[in-house]
Amino acid sequence: MLSFKIVLPLIFSLTVLGRDLPDNFEKCKRDENFDKCLVEAVNKALVLLKDGNKEFGVPQLEPMTIKSLVVDSGNAPINLKQSLKNIKVNDLISSSKVVRYRYCRKKLMYIKFFIYTFFSNRTQLDKHLIICDSFSGKIEILGDYTMSGRILLLPITGSGKANLTLVNTKIEHRLIGEPYEQDGVKYMKLKDYKVSFDPKRVYIHFENLFNDKVLSETMNRFLNENWEIAFNELKIGYSKSFGKIFKEISNRIFTKVPFDQIFLSP
Repeated sequence: MLSFKIVLPLIFSLTVLGRDLPDNFEKCKRDENFDKCLVEAVNKALVLLKDGNKEFGVPQLEPMTIKSLVVDSGNAPINLKQSLKNIKVNDLISSSKVVRYRYCRKKLMYIKFFIYTFFSNRTQLDKHLIICDSFSGKIEILGDYTMSGRILLLPITGSGKANLTLVNTKIEHRLIGEPYEQDGVKYMKLKDYKVSFDPKRVYIHFENLFNDKVLSETMNRFLNENWEIAFNELKIGYSKSFGKIFKEISNRIFTKVPFDQIFLSP
């Protein structure tokens, strides 16, 4: 269902922190300044890694290239199957900033008035849970599409070039891992990587809908006038697809770098 050629590795959690990094890469200890330090370190790393890094096997990140993905939406008012190929993702790196990691030190667990829901939405390294908030001014997704289904009872079908542009997007990255040992050294492997997109505006264009220029323009106008309905139904599919990509790439790093070299002890 999902395949990729070159995709975004786990820069939002800076999983390469514990290796012998170049001098211009910062390292952070798990202390009271961890959240602030990690935010600054990752934002600098985004700039350094934009063009790739052969030492860590990081390809060019902008534009990001994805071979293909499939997005399904089976709930009313939208029922669509959308296949994208030869995808280019522009501006994600240059327009992105990490905002916070929601780090919660273990000793805070003993403060009684903090309830479970508070901690379930905080990074807890002892539980191998990492939560990161980022902000992207613009994410442009270009590709070749095929699509069929219905929107608000209206049939829709087509194939051609697609452009999906997200503006001022808040993104939550939720990494759920589990520990394991290799040669007596602790590592972490991700079981899941959940991504949640919350854009302020989405611009949508699918060329050649219905194989008719007039109908295509009419439907594209309708999609943009009702972008919240259209995207809110489709974003679950996009989130799952990108989550799978991030997870697979992330585990290439996590399974090679010891946990305590990724997140330094205080």
